[in-house]
Formats: sequence, C-alpha cells, structure tokens
Amino acid sequence: MSSKRSVCVLICVFCCALGNAKRTFSVQELTVTRDDLEDCGKQKELCVTSREDCPSVASDGAPRLPRTPEHFLNTSCHYLIHDESLTCRWIQTKDVRSETISSFILSRANIHRCPAILNIHSTFNLTIKSKSVIGQKEHFSDVYPLTIEDIIQAPRPLITSLNATDSSVSLTWSSVNMSLSITKCKVRYKRLDAKSWTETAGFPASVESQLVIEGLQAFSEFSLGVSCCHGFGRWSDWSHETRVKTTESPPSAAVSLSYYVDSDQNSGTRWLVLLWKALDVTHSQGLIRGYEVSFTPIKHPSLKNTVHTTHLKVVVPVRSEEYEVCVCAYNSAGRSPARRLTLDASQTHGVPAVKSLWVYSDGSSLRIRWEHRCTALNVSEFAIEWRPASDGALRRWERVDGSTFTVQLPGVEAQQRYIISVFPVSESLCGPAASISADLQHGALLDLVGFGVLSVSSSSVELRWSWKETEHCDNVLQYTLVLYGPSETRTLTVFPDKQRHSFLQLHPNTRYSIHIHGETSDGTFTKTSLDFSTLLLDGDETMRFVIPSVLLLISLGLFSVLSRTLCRGYFFPFISNPRYSLIGRWLLNPRLQGSGKTCVLKLDASFLTDQQMEKSVIQVESEPEISEDTALWNEEESAGTPSAPPEYVDVPLLPDSSAYVQTGNLH
Repeated sequence: MSSKRSVCVLICVFCCALGNAKRTFSVQELTVTRDDLEDCGKQKELCVTSREDCPSVASDGAPRLPRTPEHFLNTSCHYLIHDESLTCRWIQTKDVRSETISSFILSRANIHRCPAILNIHSTFNLTIKSKSVIGQKEHFSDVYPLTIEDIIQAPRPLITSLNATDSSVSLTWSSVNMSLSITKCKVRYKRLDAKSWTETAGFPASVESQLVIEGLQAFSEFSLGVSCCHGFGRWSDWSHETRVKTTESPPSAAVSLSYYVDSDQNSGTRWLVLLWKALDVTHSQGLIRGYEVSFTPIKHPSLKNTVHTTHLKVVVPVRSEEYEVCVCAYNSAGRSPARRLTLDASQTHGVPAVKSLWVYSDGSSLRIRWEHRCTALNVSEFAIEWRPASDGALRRWERVDGSTFTVQLPGVEAQQRYIISVFPVSESLCGPAASISADLQHGALLDLVGFGVLSVSSSSVELRWSWKETEHCDNVLQYTLVLYGPSETRTLTVFPDKQRHSFLQLHPNTRYSIHIHGETSDGTFTKTSLDFSTLLLDGDETMRFVIPSVLLLISLGLFSVLSRTLCRGYFFPFISNPRYSLIGRWLLNPRLQGSGKTCVLKLDASFLTDQQMEKSVIQVESEPEISEDTALWNEEESAGTPSAPPEYVDVPLLPDSSAYVQTGNLH
C-alpha cells in the first residue's frame, strides 16, 4: 500500500512540475486610437476594437465566459493627448507557448459615438480579451475603471542640443504637438560604466526648457534622459538616451613615484631607475599625452637634465651624489602637480626582487605568478610590465596590491613573443625587475637542461641544472623535482631563479631516484631522471675517525713505555749483580781464602800542598795466589763471564816517595 502511495505522489509531483514548466510569461502592449473603436450595433453600451468580440459579451460589457484575471498581471494604462490614443501594458501568462491576439472592450452607459469616448473628460470600464491563435481559447481580464484625466501622460521630450565643459553639461529639450502645457520636468544621467542613474527632482519647465548639470567628471562620457508631465496625469516616458562627453582638464593629482639605484660592479656605472603609476580616470581628467622628468644634482644645479617620455619608466645614468627628481603628467589641458623626490644615488636600498617567476598560457591570455619573501620593507604593490620583444615602444603596465602573487595579462597577440617584468614596490622605493620571455602558444620560453649530480655524501646530495631560452617548448604550468627513496618521497617546485638544490638527511649506503616532472593542462610528463647511491662513510667522517684513533694509540704506547720505566724504577730499583764485579766474584767464591792481611797505603800529608792539589788515579788490583783450584775456577769463570774491569779511585797526585803499608808494616 505504501509503495502505491509513493508512486501516486511521484506522479502528482511530475505532473505539477510539467504543468509549471509549460507556464510562460510575456509582456503585452496594445494601443488604440479613436479610429480603431467600433460599436456593436444594438449593444449601445459597448465599444470594441474587433466586432468579433460583440457576441462574447453582454450589453453591460460582462463576458459570457468566466473571467480569468490570473492571466493578466500588472496592468497599467495611459492616454496621450496629442495622439488621442489609449495604451495599456500587462504581463500575459499562458499555459502553452503560443501566439495570442489581444483586444479592448470598452463599456459605458449612453455612448453616442465610439470614437468620441476617447477624450480627456471621459470615464469608462475596460476589459482586455486575449485569444490564443492555436487553440482559440479566450481569456477575459477584470474590469478596469478608467478616468482619462487621471491617466493622461505627457509626450516624450526630445533633446535638441548638448554643450559640455570639463565639469558640466548643458542640455535643451522640447515637447511638440502639445495641446496642454508642460508644467515640470526631471533629468537623469549616469556615466557609461555606472549601473545606477542619478535623477534630479522635478523642476518647473515649459514646452522648451534648459538645464545645466554641474559637478561632472572631466573627460567622461555620460548618458542623459528627460521626462516631463502636465499639472496632472502621469510623467512621460524618458526621452531616448543621449550621450555626451565632458572635455579635458589638467590632471588633478601627482603621480605615485618610486625608484631604485642599480650599479655595474665592473664599470662602476650607476643607473637610476624611476617607476610611476599611471593616473586613473578620476585624476587624469583627460588623455595623458606624456610625462616630464627632470634630474637635478643638488650640489651642481646647473647640470639639470629634463626628459620627456610616454612610458611609465625611465632609466638614466647618475653619479654617487644626491639628486632632486621631479615628475609630472600632462594632457591637452595642462600639467599635473609635480611629484618631487630627493634621493642619494650613492646608496642602494634592500628591496629584493621577486622570486619563482613563471608564466604559462591560459586560453587567450598569459597567466603570470611569482613569490616574494617578507622583509623589513613592506611591499605595497607589484608593477608588471609586458612588451613585445620586437617593439620595445609598445609597453603595457598592470598594478596589483602586495598580497597578490598572480595576475592575468590580457590583450596578448598570438605569434608574438613578449618580455614580462615584475617590480616590487614599497612606497617610494622599488626593487630590481625579474623578467621572463613567453608567448601565447608555448607559455614560458625556457627549457630545463643539464640536470645532474654535483656532489653526494652519506647523508645528502646536491643537484644542479640550468635554464635555456628556446623558441619551441610545451606549455608547462610548473616543473617539479621529486626524490624517491625506499621509505620516503620528497617534492619541490623549481623555477628559473633556482639552479641548485640539496636533499639532506638521507640514509647512508642507500639508492635513490630523482625525477623532474613537467605539469601541463593535459597531464604530467617526465622531463629527466637519474639514480644515485649515498656513501657508506664520507671522507671527512673517515678522517674524523682515523686521526683520533691513531692519536689514541700513540698516546697509549707512550704512556705504556713511560709508565713501565717509571714504575720499574720506583717499585723495582736496579740491583747490581755481584757476578760482574771482581770483588763480588771473590766474595762469592767460597774456595778463595785471603791471607788475612790488611794492606794500608800510607800517604805523606806533606805533599798535599795547594800547588800540588791535582787529581790522580789510584788503581787497586788484587793479586791472589794462584793455586790449582784457583786456576781451574778462573778458567770456568772466564768461559761464561767476562773478566771484571779494574776499579778506580780518584785521589790527589802522590809523590814518588809514597809507599804502602801492609798490616802496619811498610813495604
């Protein structure tokens, strides 16, 4: 049951939508004059525009069919005295799209002659009849009671003359074929590029009147219209729109001026670049015919130089000193106020040029984009200049605010190569231009070439490429540099001002792939690609590892040697081996027996004078008695151990009379 109900609801909705779709609206208008009215014979209270309508209505004007006022919306009527005509307008609604025929049915008691019913003192009831051509279906409106005096409309005025100055327009108009006088009129006007009208209040007027409109913009085109009325009835239709253009007047404002100083490091030449903004229509007040630019060195006023140009930029050589610059615009009516600027040509200001400039074709125009980094100097706007490469005199300019980084350049001709420049502007300062070449077919006339690896390490790679001007290339929206790794992908958009890039924080001993993709309106293509592998260790890293290791080993070796020597001398002092001494061998030999005698060398103290105090050497040697056992022991000792050297004692010089004493006896 519910499904059937849903189907019924859908059918009803579809039928209602179909019915609404067939309903149409059209504006209908019908004008009748005295000659168009006919009577209905015996029906004396009726006047019709077609005798076929007489059988459709009763004697009082009521239709024999039901009225359908919903088919007649916003009905209004007016009466023109000079034409003696009645005109009605309404919105006709129809269920089907077909032609209709409209007619009037006028009814009033005591109608003597139908043509006479249309006069300024007449009153009657009006019914509008509409009949479709195809279905012959008839519709009747409501009854509209009309009083001619209330719906009288003055005739449409005719503007006869116009006189314009730089700020006013004087217009004259007239109304012809008038049986009633005009009592008041009103005027409306607007600039051609405006949407709304400015309308004056009604003011006293006559058949021929004049009005001066003050406070208009110079060198501007206006549309004007006039409407009038009698002391009663309705306002006339507006006169046909008439156009007029005010004359020129001197420009009312000074130009907006900015500059920067450029220098050639090789030749030392300095150039002053001046930019100014074209005056808008409000301030130019005419066709700007040129600009007068003067440069005056403050310390040398006699060297003043004046240049006349039709462009919005001028470049002049200057010296490293202060200048006063003056710029003014002029038209056929006069000159604008001068814009004066004092600058020091020995200094340069840091307004950086724009970055990432690129251009591509966008239908019948060129789309340009750029980037600009934030600096201490706030960029208020950008100035864009584009000119044909074959004709530098045809230059066009566009200004956008400082928050806009893309603009569409209109009026670009096909098969023409253009040079596009973008200047950043910060109040009275501006930066150098970033330029690019392009045409409507190929976009930017630059090709990316020479792509390769500049250096590679264990954790980074540095890439390089270059840009080459070309005449034929794809319309590339942008180039993208993509790094593909085992576990990551990095993307970077590249532009002509960038020719190198380094990818950091890569993994050691890992293989990577790098591609440059070009993006077009039809898709993406690969421009070029390459593969590389990062190093396991860098040369610097190796040196940083090897040098400390070698130094550590050397330090450990030195420490080991020194510590062994010091520790051995301190903890294990050297003890003499008695086997290497004659006395020691003698003492250690139990088979040797001394004679038990003590030998004493007796020295005479008298020889120890001051003059004879010189050092002498006393040699003491033992002469043991040689026996068989002693000889045998000596042979064994000499076979394994070298003979001990003699022992010496430093003594003073002894006289020849010295002797020695053995056990107290002198020998």
